Amino acid sequence: MIGWFKDLFKDSLIYGVGFAISRVLQIIVLPIIAHALSLKEYGYYSNYVIFYTIAGGVFMLGLDSSVARFMFDSEEKKHHQKIFSISFFCLLLVSLSFAFVSSFFPLSLMQIINTPPETREVLLYVLFTIPALAINSFLLNWFKWKRQKYYFLINSLCTVLLLLIPLLIVKKLSLLLIFQFIFFSQATVAILSVFLAGNYIRLVFDKKLFLSMIKYGFPWMLVFFLGLSRSYIDRFFLTRYLDDDSYGIYNFSARLSTLITLVTTAFDMSFGPLALSIWNKEGASRFFSTLQSIYVFILSAVACVIVILSPFLVDILGGPKYRGAEKVLPYLLFSAIPLSLIAFSSMGIIYAKKPFLSTLTLIIGFITVLILNAIFTPTLLQLGAVNSSVIGHLLIVITGYYFSRRYYKVNFNFKKDGLIFLLMFASSIVMVEVQLADNTIEDILMKMLILIIEVIVVTILFFQSEFQKSFTFLKNLYYSNIRGNARV
Repeated sequence: MIGWFKDLFKDSLIYGVGFAISRVLQIIVLPIIAHALSLKEYGYYSNYVIFYTIAGGVFMLGLDSSVARFMFDSEEKKHHQKIFSISFFCLLLVSLSFAFVSSFFPLSLMQIINTPPETREVLLYVLFTIPALAINSFLLNWFKWKRQKYYFLINSLCTVLLLLIPLLIVKKLSLLLIFQFIFFSQATVAILSVFLAGNYIRLVFDKKLFLSMIKYGFPWMLVFFLGLSRSYIDRFFLTRYLDDDSYGIYNFSARLSTLITLVTTAFDMSFGPLALSIWNKEGASRFFSTLQSIYVFILSAVACVIVILSPFLVDILGGPKYRGAEKVLPYLLFSAIPLSLIAFSSMGIIYAKKPFLSTLTLIIGFITVLILNAIFTPTLLQLGAVNSSVIGHLLIVITGYYFSRRYYKVNFNFKKDGLIFLLMFASSIVMVEVQLADNTIEDILMKMLILIIEVIVVTILFFQSEFQKSFTFLKNLYYSNIRGNARV
Protein backbone atom coordinates (compact mmCIF):
# COMPACT_ATOMS: atom_id res chain seq x y z
CA MET A 1 0.00 0.00 0.00
CA ILE A 2 2.88 2.37 0.77
CA GLY A 3 4.14 1.80 -2.77
CA TRP A 4 0.78 2.91 -4.18
CA PHE A 5 0.91 6.09 -2.11
CA LYS A 6 4.43 6.73 -3.44
CA ASP A 7 3.36 6.19 -7.06
CA LEU A 8 0.34 8.43 -6.59
CA PHE A 9 2.44 11.10 -4.90
CA LYS A 10 5.13 10.99 -7.59
CA ASP A 11 2.68 11.27 -10.48
CA SER A 12 0.63 13.91 -8.63
CA LEU A 13 3.83 15.88 -8.08
CA ILE A 14 4.81 15.80 -11.76
CA TYR A 15 1.34 16.64 -13.03
CA GLY A 16 0.80 18.98 -10.11
CA VAL A 17 3.98 20.99 -10.74
CA GLY A 18 3.10 21.31 -14.42
CA PHE A 19 -0.47 22.23 -13.70
CA ALA A 20 0.59 24.55 -10.85
CA ILE A 21 2.93 26.48 -13.16
CA SER A 22 0.16 26.61 -15.77
CA ARG A 23 -2.32 27.81 -13.15
CA VAL A 24 0.12 30.42 -11.80
CA LEU A 25 0.51 31.74 -15.34
CA GLN A 26 -3.29 31.85 -15.63
CA ILE A 27 -3.41 33.75 -12.35
CA ILE A 28 -1.01 36.27 -13.89
CA VAL A 29 -3.29 36.45 -16.95
CA LEU A 30 -6.38 37.03 -14.77
CA PRO A 31 -5.47 40.50 -13.41
CA ILE A 32 -4.25 41.64 -16.84
CA ILE A 33 -7.64 40.86 -18.38
CA ALA A 34 -9.62 41.97 -15.32
CA HIS A 35 -7.89 45.37 -15.23
CA ALA A 36 -8.13 45.86 -19.01
CA LEU A 37 -11.87 45.22 -19.26
CA SER A 38 -14.79 46.96 -17.62
CA LEU A 39 -17.05 44.91 -15.33
CA LYS A 40 -19.58 44.66 -18.17
CA GLU A 41 -16.95 43.51 -20.69
CA TYR A 42 -15.62 40.97 -18.19
CA GLY A 43 -19.10 39.43 -18.11
CA TYR A 44 -19.08 39.15 -21.93
CA TYR A 45 -15.58 37.70 -21.81
CA SER A 46 -16.74 35.05 -19.31
CA ASN A 47 -19.74 34.10 -21.46
CA TYR A 48 -17.56 33.56 -24.53
CA VAL A 49 -15.04 31.50 -22.52
CA ILE A 50 -17.86 29.34 -21.13
CA PHE A 51 -19.19 28.79 -24.67
CA TYR A 52 -15.92 27.66 -26.27
CA THR A 53 -14.99 25.58 -23.22
CA ILE A 54 -18.23 23.57 -23.42
CA ALA A 55 -18.12 23.31 -27.22
CA GLY A 56 -14.44 22.27 -27.24
CA GLY A 57 -15.17 19.46 -24.79
CA VAL A 58 -18.34 18.29 -26.56
CA PHE A 59 -16.58 18.00 -29.92
CA MET A 60 -14.07 15.56 -28.48
CA LEU A 61 -17.14 13.27 -28.67
CA GLY A 62 -15.96 11.33 -25.63
CA LEU A 63 -13.09 9.92 -27.70
CA ASP A 64 -10.60 10.87 -24.99
CA SER A 65 -12.43 8.41 -22.72
CA SER A 66 -12.57 5.80 -25.50
CA VAL A 67 -8.81 6.03 -25.92
CA ALA A 68 -8.32 5.25 -22.22
CA ARG A 69 -10.67 2.28 -22.52
CA PHE A 70 -9.41 0.69 -25.79
CA MET A 71 -5.71 1.55 -25.59
CA PHE A 72 -4.94 -1.17 -23.04
CA ASP A 73 -6.53 -3.91 -25.16
CA SER A 74 -3.15 -4.30 -26.85
CA GLU A 75 0.40 -3.08 -26.32
CA GLU A 76 1.17 -3.06 -30.06
CA LYS A 77 2.05 0.33 -31.49
CA LYS A 78 -0.08 -0.28 -34.61
CA HIS A 79 -3.13 -0.69 -32.38
CA HIS A 80 -2.34 2.60 -30.62
CA GLN A 81 -1.77 4.34 -33.96
CA LYS A 82 -5.15 3.16 -35.21
CA ILE A 83 -6.95 4.36 -32.07
CA PHE A 84 -5.20 7.73 -32.13
CA SER A 85 -5.72 8.38 -35.85
CA ILE A 86 -9.41 7.47 -35.88
CA SER A 87 -10.09 9.72 -32.88
CA PHE A 88 -7.93 12.61 -34.07
CA PHE A 89 -9.36 12.93 -37.58
CA CYS A 90 -12.92 12.46 -36.35
CA LEU A 91 -12.84 15.27 -33.78
CA LEU A 92 -10.89 17.53 -36.17
CA LEU A 93 -13.49 17.13 -38.94
CA VAL A 94 -16.51 17.56 -36.68
CA SER A 95 -15.20 20.62 -34.76
CA LEU A 96 -14.04 22.44 -37.91
CA SER A 97 -17.39 21.79 -39.58
CA PHE A 98 -19.25 23.22 -36.58
CA ALA A 99 -17.09 26.36 -36.50
CA PHE A 100 -17.48 26.94 -40.25
CA VAL A 101 -21.28 26.46 -40.34
CA SER A 102 -21.87 28.51 -37.15
CA SER A 103 -19.96 31.48 -38.59
CA PHE A 104 -22.92 32.07 -40.98
CA PHE A 105 -25.39 32.56 -38.08
CA PRO A 106 -23.59 34.95 -35.69
CA LEU A 107 -26.57 36.91 -34.35
CA SER A 108 -28.58 33.81 -33.45
CA LEU A 109 -25.58 32.31 -31.71
CA MET A 110 -24.87 35.52 -29.80
CA GLN A 111 -28.43 35.54 -28.47
CA ILE A 112 -27.81 32.07 -27.05
CA ILE A 113 -24.46 33.11 -25.54
CA ASN A 114 -26.07 36.36 -24.29
CA THR A 115 -23.53 38.79 -25.73
CA PRO A 116 -24.31 42.04 -27.62
CA PRO A 117 -24.15 42.42 -31.44
CA GLU A 118 -21.18 44.81 -31.20
CA THR A 119 -18.99 41.85 -30.18
CA ARG A 120 -19.77 40.05 -33.47
CA GLU A 121 -16.15 40.18 -34.67
CA VAL A 122 -15.05 38.51 -31.43
CA LEU A 123 -17.35 35.56 -32.12
CA LEU A 124 -15.41 34.53 -35.24
CA TYR A 125 -12.21 33.99 -33.23
CA VAL A 126 -14.17 32.23 -30.50
CA LEU A 127 -15.64 29.77 -33.02
CA PHE A 128 -12.31 28.80 -34.52
CA THR A 129 -10.75 28.49 -31.07
CA ILE A 130 -13.06 25.49 -30.58
CA PRO A 131 -11.26 23.05 -32.98
CA ALA A 132 -7.86 24.06 -31.57
CA LEU A 133 -9.11 23.59 -28.00
CA ALA A 134 -10.63 20.18 -28.84
CA ILE A 135 -7.34 18.98 -30.36
CA ASN A 136 -5.31 20.29 -27.41
CA SER A 137 -7.62 18.66 -24.85
CA PHE A 138 -7.55 15.35 -26.71
CA LEU A 139 -3.74 15.37 -27.03
CA LEU A 140 -3.32 16.37 -23.40
CA ASN A 141 -5.29 13.26 -22.39
CA TRP A 142 -3.34 11.16 -24.89
CA PHE A 143 -0.02 12.25 -23.38
CA LYS A 144 -1.40 11.49 -19.91
CA TRP A 145 -2.53 7.95 -20.73
CA LYS A 146 0.70 7.26 -22.62
CA ARG A 147 2.57 8.59 -19.57
CA GLN A 148 4.47 11.03 -21.78
CA LYS A 149 4.84 13.48 -18.93
CA TYR A 150 7.13 15.97 -20.68
CA TYR A 151 4.85 16.24 -23.70
CA PHE A 152 1.99 16.74 -21.24
CA LEU A 153 3.90 19.59 -19.58
CA ILE A 154 4.76 21.19 -22.94
CA ASN A 155 1.10 21.17 -23.97
CA SER A 156 -0.29 22.51 -20.69
CA LEU A 157 2.38 25.18 -20.12
CA CYS A 158 2.69 26.53 -23.65
CA THR A 159 -1.06 27.12 -23.95
CA VAL A 160 -0.94 29.70 -21.16
CA LEU A 161 2.57 30.98 -21.83
CA LEU A 162 1.80 31.85 -25.46
CA LEU A 163 -1.24 33.78 -24.26
CA LEU A 164 0.58 35.53 -21.43
CA ILE A 165 3.48 36.90 -23.50
CA PRO A 166 1.43 39.05 -25.92
CA LEU A 167 -0.85 40.19 -23.08
CA LEU A 168 2.22 41.49 -21.24
CA ILE A 169 3.70 43.14 -24.33
CA VAL A 170 0.61 44.95 -25.64
CA LYS A 171 -0.21 48.01 -23.56
CA LYS A 172 -3.81 48.68 -24.61
CA LEU A 173 -6.00 45.58 -24.64
CA SER A 174 -9.53 45.19 -25.96
CA LEU A 175 -12.03 42.33 -25.85
CA LEU A 176 -11.31 41.54 -29.53
CA LEU A 177 -7.54 41.56 -29.08
CA ILE A 178 -7.75 39.23 -26.07
CA PHE A 179 -9.68 36.61 -28.04
CA GLN A 180 -7.32 36.96 -30.98
CA PHE A 181 -4.46 36.10 -28.62
CA ILE A 182 -6.43 33.17 -27.19
CA PHE A 183 -7.05 31.78 -30.69
CA PHE A 184 -3.43 32.05 -31.84
CA SER A 185 -2.08 30.53 -28.61
CA GLN A 186 -4.44 27.54 -28.84
CA ALA A 187 -3.76 27.05 -32.56
CA THR A 188 0.03 27.21 -32.09
CA VAL A 189 0.01 24.65 -29.27
CA ALA A 190 -2.31 22.39 -31.27
CA ILE A 191 0.16 22.36 -34.17
CA LEU A 192 3.08 21.71 -31.79
CA SER A 193 1.24 18.89 -29.99
CA VAL A 194 0.27 17.24 -33.28
CA PHE A 195 3.95 17.28 -34.22
CA LEU A 196 4.89 15.64 -30.89
CA ALA A 197 2.28 12.93 -31.45
CA GLY A 198 3.22 12.57 -35.12
CA ASN A 199 4.40 8.95 -34.74
CA TYR A 200 0.81 7.91 -34.07
CA ILE A 201 -0.86 9.68 -37.00
CA ARG A 202 -1.74 7.28 -39.82
CA LEU A 203 -4.32 7.34 -42.62
CA VAL A 204 -6.18 4.30 -41.36
CA PHE A 205 -9.81 3.54 -40.62
CA ASP A 206 -11.51 0.62 -38.91
CA LYS A 207 -15.29 0.92 -39.04
CA LYS A 208 -15.92 -1.63 -36.30
CA LEU A 209 -13.40 -0.01 -33.95
CA PHE A 210 -14.69 3.47 -34.77
CA LEU A 211 -18.30 2.53 -33.96
CA SER A 212 -17.21 0.81 -30.74
CA MET A 213 -15.26 3.92 -29.67
CA ILE A 214 -18.16 6.24 -30.49
CA LYS A 215 -20.60 3.95 -28.67
CA TYR A 216 -18.38 3.88 -25.58
CA GLY A 217 -17.39 7.54 -25.72
CA PHE A 218 -20.81 9.10 -26.38
CA PRO A 219 -22.12 8.60 -22.82
CA TRP A 220 -18.89 10.14 -21.50
CA MET A 221 -19.39 13.10 -23.85
CA LEU A 222 -22.84 13.52 -22.31
CA VAL A 223 -21.21 13.24 -18.88
CA PHE A 224 -18.85 16.06 -19.82
CA PHE A 225 -21.60 18.21 -21.34
CA LEU A 226 -24.02 17.77 -18.44
CA GLY A 227 -21.24 18.21 -15.89
CA LEU A 228 -19.86 21.40 -17.39
CA SER A 229 -23.26 22.82 -18.29
CA ARG A 230 -24.40 22.19 -14.73
CA SER A 231 -21.38 24.15 -13.48
CA TYR A 232 -22.47 27.12 -15.61
CA ILE A 233 -26.24 26.99 -15.01
CA ASP A 234 -25.80 29.65 -12.33
CA ARG A 235 -24.48 32.05 -14.99
CA PHE A 236 -27.48 31.28 -17.25
CA PHE A 237 -29.82 32.54 -14.51
CA LEU A 238 -27.67 35.27 -12.97
CA THR A 239 -27.04 37.01 -16.29
CA ARG A 240 -30.81 37.62 -16.40
CA TYR A 241 -31.24 38.82 -12.80
CA LEU A 242 -28.03 40.73 -12.05
CA ASP A 243 -26.91 44.02 -13.51
CA ASP A 244 -23.84 43.87 -15.78
CA ASP A 245 -21.41 45.02 -13.08
CA SER A 246 -22.63 42.54 -10.43
CA TYR A 247 -22.52 39.77 -13.01
CA GLY A 248 -18.91 40.68 -13.83
CA ILE A 249 -17.95 40.54 -10.13
CA TYR A 250 -19.60 37.12 -9.74
CA ASN A 251 -17.69 35.78 -12.74
CA PHE A 252 -14.47 37.08 -11.23
CA SER A 253 -15.26 35.23 -7.99
CA ALA A 254 -15.99 32.05 -9.96
CA ARG A 255 -12.66 32.38 -11.76
CA LEU A 256 -10.89 32.92 -8.42
CA SER A 257 -12.45 29.73 -7.04
CA THR A 258 -10.64 27.71 -9.73
CA LEU A 259 -7.49 28.05 -7.61
CA ILE A 260 -8.58 24.85 -5.88
CA THR A 261 -8.09 22.99 -9.16
CA LEU A 262 -4.36 23.19 -8.46
CA VAL A 263 -5.04 20.25 -6.13
CA THR A 264 -8.03 18.54 -7.73
CA THR A 265 -6.69 18.36 -11.29
CA ALA A 266 -3.27 17.05 -10.28
CA PHE A 267 -4.96 14.38 -8.15
CA ASP A 268 -7.47 13.36 -10.84
CA MET A 269 -4.77 12.99 -13.47
CA SER A 270 -2.68 10.66 -11.33
CA PHE A 271 -5.49 8.82 -9.52
CA GLY A 272 -7.15 7.39 -12.64
CA PRO A 273 -4.19 5.39 -13.99
CA LEU A 274 -3.25 4.24 -10.48
CA ALA A 275 -6.80 3.06 -9.64
CA LEU A 276 -7.04 1.11 -12.90
CA SER A 277 -3.80 -0.70 -12.13
CA ILE A 278 -4.42 -1.70 -8.48
CA TRP A 279 -8.15 -2.11 -7.82
CA ASN A 280 -8.01 -5.92 -8.01
CA LYS A 281 -5.06 -6.15 -5.63
CA GLU A 282 -5.26 -6.99 -1.94
CA GLY A 283 -5.72 -3.97 0.29
CA ALA A 284 -6.90 -1.71 -2.55
CA SER A 285 -10.34 -1.17 -1.01
CA ARG A 286 -8.88 -0.04 2.33
CA PHE A 287 -6.41 2.19 0.49
CA PHE A 288 -9.20 3.97 -1.43
CA SER A 289 -11.22 4.50 1.76
CA THR A 290 -8.28 6.02 3.66
CA LEU A 291 -7.26 8.10 0.66
CA GLN A 292 -10.71 9.64 0.30
CA SER A 293 -10.77 10.78 3.94
CA ILE A 294 -7.32 12.33 3.67
CA TYR A 295 -8.23 13.93 0.34
CA VAL A 296 -11.42 15.54 1.69
CA PHE A 297 -9.50 16.92 4.67
CA ILE A 298 -6.62 18.34 2.62
CA LEU A 299 -8.95 19.83 0.01
CA SER A 300 -11.15 21.44 2.69
CA ALA A 301 -8.09 22.95 4.37
CA VAL A 302 -6.85 24.33 1.03
CA ALA A 303 -10.29 25.86 0.41
CA CYS A 304 -10.14 27.57 3.82
CA VAL A 305 -6.69 28.98 3.04
CA ILE A 306 -7.99 30.46 -0.22
CA VAL A 307 -10.97 31.97 1.62
CA ILE A 308 -8.70 33.56 4.24
CA LEU A 309 -6.46 35.04 1.52
CA SER A 310 -9.41 36.13 -0.66
CA PRO A 311 -9.56 39.86 0.33
CA PHE A 312 -5.87 40.18 -0.52
CA LEU A 313 -6.25 38.14 -3.73
CA VAL A 314 -9.23 40.19 -4.91
CA ASP A 315 -7.32 43.47 -4.44
CA ILE A 316 -4.19 42.16 -6.15
CA LEU A 317 -5.79 40.26 -9.04
CA GLY A 318 -8.82 42.41 -9.74
CA GLY A 319 -8.49 45.71 -7.94
CA PRO A 320 -11.01 47.75 -5.94
CA LYS A 321 -13.78 47.41 -8.53
CA TYR A 322 -14.04 43.65 -7.77
CA ARG A 323 -14.36 44.01 -3.97
CA GLY A 324 -17.16 41.86 -2.60
CA ALA A 325 -16.24 38.93 -4.85
CA GLU A 326 -14.93 37.07 -1.79
CA LYS A 327 -18.39 36.83 -0.16
CA VAL A 328 -19.57 33.88 -2.29
CA LEU A 329 -16.14 32.25 -2.50
CA PRO A 330 -16.67 29.67 0.34
CA TYR A 331 -19.74 28.30 -1.43
CA LEU A 332 -18.01 28.11 -4.81
CA LEU A 333 -14.94 26.40 -3.35
CA PHE A 334 -16.82 23.88 -1.23
CA SER A 335 -19.24 23.06 -4.05
CA ALA A 336 -16.17 21.90 -5.99
CA ILE A 337 -15.10 19.43 -3.27
CA PRO A 338 -18.04 16.96 -3.59
CA LEU A 339 -17.67 17.17 -7.36
CA SER A 340 -13.99 16.19 -7.12
CA LEU A 341 -15.06 13.01 -5.29
CA ILE A 342 -16.51 11.64 -8.54
CA ALA A 343 -13.15 9.88 -8.93
CA PHE A 344 -14.13 7.79 -5.88
CA SER A 345 -17.92 7.64 -6.30
CA SER A 346 -17.73 6.35 -9.89
CA MET A 347 -15.11 3.64 -9.27
CA GLY A 348 -17.62 0.79 -9.39
CA ILE A 349 -19.26 2.26 -12.50
CA ILE A 350 -15.91 2.42 -14.31
CA TYR A 351 -14.93 -1.01 -13.01
CA ALA A 352 -18.13 -2.53 -14.44
CA LYS A 353 -17.77 -0.49 -17.67
CA LYS A 354 -21.23 1.05 -17.36
CA PRO A 355 -20.78 4.68 -18.40
CA PHE A 356 -24.53 5.21 -18.75
CA LEU A 357 -24.74 5.16 -14.93
CA SER A 358 -22.30 8.08 -14.78
CA THR A 359 -24.50 9.87 -17.28
CA LEU A 360 -27.52 9.15 -15.09
CA THR A 361 -25.86 10.61 -11.98
CA LEU A 362 -25.03 13.80 -13.88
CA ILE A 363 -28.55 14.02 -15.31
CA ILE A 364 -29.87 13.84 -11.74
CA GLY A 365 -27.40 16.54 -10.66
CA PHE A 366 -28.15 18.69 -13.71
CA ILE A 367 -31.91 18.58 -13.13
CA THR A 368 -31.45 19.28 -9.41
CA VAL A 369 -29.22 22.33 -9.98
CA LEU A 370 -31.56 23.57 -12.73
CA ILE A 371 -34.68 23.30 -10.55
CA LEU A 372 -33.01 24.82 -7.47
CA ASN A 373 -31.64 27.73 -9.53
CA ALA A 374 -35.09 28.34 -11.01
CA ILE A 375 -36.56 28.44 -7.47
CA PHE A 376 -33.92 30.31 -5.47
CA THR A 377 -31.81 32.44 -7.85
CA PRO A 378 -34.57 34.96 -8.74
CA THR A 379 -34.90 35.95 -5.06
CA LEU A 380 -31.59 35.03 -3.39
CA LEU A 381 -29.46 35.86 -6.48
CA GLN A 382 -25.79 34.85 -5.94
CA LEU A 383 -26.46 32.95 -2.71
CA GLY A 384 -29.31 31.05 -4.34
CA ALA A 385 -27.07 30.07 -7.26
CA VAL A 386 -24.08 28.90 -5.21
CA ASN A 387 -26.16 26.91 -2.70
CA SER A 388 -27.97 25.22 -5.59
CA SER A 389 -24.57 24.09 -6.86
CA VAL A 390 -23.52 22.74 -3.45
CA ILE A 391 -26.70 20.64 -3.11
CA GLY A 392 -26.58 19.43 -6.71
CA HIS A 393 -22.94 18.37 -6.48
CA LEU A 394 -23.57 16.46 -3.26
CA LEU A 395 -26.47 14.63 -4.90
CA ILE A 396 -24.26 13.61 -7.86
CA VAL A 397 -21.67 11.86 -5.68
CA ILE A 398 -24.30 10.30 -3.40
CA THR A 399 -26.04 8.65 -6.38
CA GLY A 400 -22.62 7.68 -7.76
CA TYR A 401 -21.72 5.87 -4.54
CA TYR A 402 -25.11 4.14 -4.57
CA PHE A 403 -24.64 2.78 -8.11
CA SER A 404 -20.96 1.91 -7.64
CA ARG A 405 -21.25 -0.17 -4.50
CA ARG A 406 -23.04 -2.89 -6.47
CA TYR A 407 -19.99 -3.48 -8.68
CA TYR A 408 -16.99 -2.53 -6.53
CA LYS A 409 -17.36 -2.38 -2.76
CA VAL A 410 -15.31 0.10 -0.77
CA ASN A 411 -16.14 0.79 2.87
CA PHE A 412 -15.80 4.55 2.77
CA ASN A 413 -16.06 6.37 6.09
CA PHE A 414 -18.85 8.73 5.05
CA LYS A 415 -19.62 9.99 8.57
CA LYS A 416 -16.04 11.09 9.16
CA ASP A 417 -15.68 12.60 5.69
CA GLY A 418 -19.03 14.41 5.99
CA LEU A 419 -18.24 15.85 9.43
CA ILE A 420 -14.85 17.13 8.25
CA PHE A 421 -16.46 18.71 5.17
CA LEU A 422 -19.24 20.45 7.17
CA LEU A 423 -16.86 21.65 9.88
CA MET A 424 -14.42 23.20 7.42
CA PHE A 425 -17.25 24.61 5.28
CA ALA A 426 -18.76 26.36 8.30
CA SER A 427 -15.33 27.67 9.28
CA SER A 428 -14.78 29.16 5.82
CA ILE A 429 -18.12 31.01 5.95
CA VAL A 430 -17.28 32.46 9.38
CA MET A 431 -13.80 33.48 8.17
CA VAL A 432 -15.15 35.46 5.24
CA GLU A 433 -17.96 37.09 7.24
CA VAL A 434 -16.06 37.98 10.44
CA GLN A 435 -13.19 40.47 10.46
CA LEU A 436 -10.76 40.02 13.37
CA ALA A 437 -8.60 43.09 12.66
CA ASP A 438 -8.89 46.33 10.69
CA ASN A 439 -5.61 45.70 8.93
CA THR A 440 -5.98 43.09 6.13
CA ILE A 441 -2.61 41.43 6.76
CA GLU A 442 -3.22 41.17 10.52
CA ASP A 443 -6.69 39.75 9.86
CA ILE A 444 -5.24 37.11 7.52
CA LEU A 445 -2.50 36.11 9.98
CA MET A 446 -4.95 35.72 12.87
CA LYS A 447 -7.30 33.59 10.77
CA MET A 448 -4.39 31.47 9.54
CA LEU A 449 -3.40 30.78 13.15
CA ILE A 450 -6.98 29.69 13.96
CA LEU A 451 -7.01 27.45 10.89
CA ILE A 452 -3.72 25.79 11.90
CA ILE A 453 -5.14 25.02 15.35
CA GLU A 454 -8.32 23.66 13.73
CA VAL A 455 -6.31 21.42 11.38
CA ILE A 456 -4.30 20.01 14.29
CA VAL A 457 -7.46 19.29 16.30
CA VAL A 458 -9.16 17.60 13.32
CA THR A 459 -6.03 15.52 12.67
CA ILE A 460 -5.94 14.27 16.25
CA LEU A 461 -9.70 13.60 16.46
CA PHE A 462 -10.37 12.07 13.04
CA PHE A 463 -7.00 10.66 12.00
CA GLN A 464 -5.82 9.26 15.31
CA SER A 465 -4.21 6.09 13.93
CA GLU A 466 -2.45 8.00 11.13
CA PHE A 467 -1.37 10.62 13.68
CA GLN A 468 0.01 7.99 16.07
CA LYS A 469 1.93 6.27 13.27
CA SER A 470 3.46 9.58 12.19
CA PHE A 471 4.30 10.49 15.79
CA THR A 472 5.94 7.07 16.38
CA PHE A 473 7.90 7.41 13.13
CA LEU A 474 9.20 10.86 14.10
CA LYS A 475 10.02 9.70 17.62
CA ASN A 476 12.01 6.71 16.31
CA LEU A 477 13.76 8.96 13.83
CA TYR A 478 14.67 11.36 16.65
CA TYR A 479 16.10 8.61 18.89
CA SER A 480 17.99 7.01 16.00
CA ASN A 481 19.66 10.38 15.36
CA ILE A 482 20.58 10.64 19.04
CA ARG A 483 22.11 7.14 18.99
CA GLY A 484 23.93 7.98 15.79
CA ASN A 485 25.38 11.14 17.31
CA ALA A 486 26.38 9.23 20.46
CA ARG A 487 28.28 6.66 18.39
CA VAL A 488 30.09 9.45 16.59
